[in-house]
Amino acid sequence: MNKAMRPLAYYAHSSMREGNQIEVPIPYTIMTFEMPVFLSFGDIYEFINLQEISANCILVYMRYLEELCRINGQVEKFVLVSPSLISPVRTDTEDAGRRERADNLLSFLCDAPKGRLYLVSHNRGRHWVLGVIDPWEDLVLYFDPLREKKRDDFTELMNI
Repeated sequence: MNKAMRPLAYYAHSSMREGNQIEVPIPYTIMTFEMPVFLSFGDIYEFINLQEISANCILVYMRYLEELCRINGQVEKFVLVSPSLISPVRTDTEDAGRRERADNLLSFLCDAPKGRLYLVSHNRGRHWVLGVIDPWEDLVLYFDPLREKKRDDFTELMNI
């Protein structure tokens, strides 16, 4: 285990009983409404052991990043977009679902002030990727830490 993870592992093992959860408030700036996220022992275990992590872990990390931006006076430069905004939805066809998710993102970006970058997390299935969108420059950057070359749902969504 990574040395930096030991305090979190110790807390989880010593303080969390079966079924206990940690409540973390997620501000409206990430979800467009305030809501709590609950981390279970399983969520923490997956995180500290570098396994596949849940959307809840991503949201808590986004909250942390937003706080760093606030502390460093950069909150006006970045907008952290909730993964739920572009999560797959059940529709009659895959293309219709992708179109609905693209419309969700487009409506979120339609009033975007100039100079802000929108950070969009997406789970490709056991793997998270990041899109950075500058709507004023018509620019989308795609970051995949595994450097996989195949096109996926996220890149198709950004093309729409």
